[in-house]
Amino acid sequence: MASLLIFILFTSCTSEEAIPTAEENIDVTSTITSTSTSTSTTLLEESVFAVDEYGIELIEMKPQMKEQFDALIAFVEKRTGLTYTEYPKYELYTKNGYQEYNELSYLDNFEEDYEEGEWERAVLSENMWGLTTVSPEGMKNLLVEYQRCASSGSYNLVDKVLRVPVKKNQQKFNLWEQSVLVHELTHTLQGQVIDLAGWYEDMKERDDFSPYAGRRSIMEAQADLVQARWESNLDQYDRTEMNSQQPNFTCRVELPSYFYIPNELYYSFGPQLVKQINTLGGMEAINAALYELPTAEQVYAPEKYFAGELYQDIQIENLVIGDYELIKEGTIGALDIPYILQDTIGRVASVQAAIGIGGGAWKDYVDSSQRLMMSVKMSGDTPTDLNEIFSAYSTWANVQNRFTDKQSFAGGTLYIGDTNVWISTDGDYVRIVLTQELEVFNEIFSQINSF
Repeated sequence: MASLLIFILFTSCTSEEAIPTAEENIDVTSTITSTSTSTSTTLLEESVFAVDEYGIELIEMKPQMKEQFDALIAFVEKRTGLTYTEYPKYELYTKNGYQEYNELSYLDNFEEDYEEGEWERAVLSENMWGLTTVSPEGMKNLLVEYQRCASSGSYNLVDKVLRVPVKKNQQKFNLWEQSVLVHELTHTLQGQVIDLAGWYEDMKERDDFSPYAGRRSIMEAQADLVQARWESNLDQYDRTEMNSQQPNFTCRVELPSYFYIPNELYYSFGPQLVKQINTLGGMEAINAALYELPTAEQVYAPEKYFAGELYQDIQIENLVIGDYELIKEGTIGALDIPYILQDTIGRVASVQAAIGIGGGAWKDYVDSSQRLMMSVKMSGDTPTDLNEIFSAYSTWANVQNRFTDKQSFAGGTLYIGDTNVWISTDGDYVRIVLTQELEVFNEIFSQINSF
């Protein structure tokens, strides 16, 4: 159930909900020509200040840029009421170099991030949920493209480095670059106040990224707020000039729209929650919220945040069948529902269903042929909420032409196709089973209403 789009970068998006149709432009301002592989970049040198770990050119921060940078640091400290414990680490790139870094760093960590067969199962899961039909290699290529075009600046949780693209051969940052720096400096400060690197490594060790979405929503919203306050000092002429300076981060291929659903939580719903936190307690209250781990449901519905409503702990029993073995398991949160359903039933309906989730859990099984079976169990906050979740998944299944038939089965509805999906509710839980092998349902008939 978990999204493939878990990143260690806190980014400044090129736009909040932009769905690109082509990814990346060549940076024509650069006088350094570069070629890349998945592991290294060779620079045909002219005069290079420095290169990063991949051999990509870094831009020198000139004295006037350093003065601006220090002024932006002071601004962020003043607006947040927090203080840097050490001088922020940074790397400045050309636009093309920044995009190349995003690609190479992603590919460099790819093999380390996935155990043998894990990536293939993750993509197969997306296929079975009807999100995509691409192959594992095709999905990898799409995510590389997403990395290249999805941001105009970033802060890395692990190495604690701020990275932004800037124009080459300039003595000062332009207004657009300063605005992006304010956003990323806010993340840098957040990372010094909170041990974000340790938090990320703990999630990675436990293989549980469920706390990520809520905290990131708060952090992006605070960075957006500080950035907006910096931009509020600009007059109309400067604003027009700043907008004209924005680089054209377009994409080379069309990307799936569901890639951007987590960003809607971070950059649309997150600011709505933080606005209410700010109204009640100002920046001090936002700073306190940085230490919390709100659920995605609390971000979607701020009243649940202020009530401290958490997910229920859902116990999901193992299904015993043939040579299938349990390979992975986890919890379901509110973000998982729009991630699966939104492109099919729309944002309003999917978010409304997400807001009513009580809790959820899932288990993945594979057989000796690496066929995948998934079981899902969810509760609702109320019987009405549970019915909304059931209706949302039923609507999702009913409108898809990939199912060639449907029939009643074991008190629920079985949708038949290349992926077979069973959806049911008993008034206490919604249960879903997905499998590539139809015969599986006859073998688990006695278990299907009690897992």
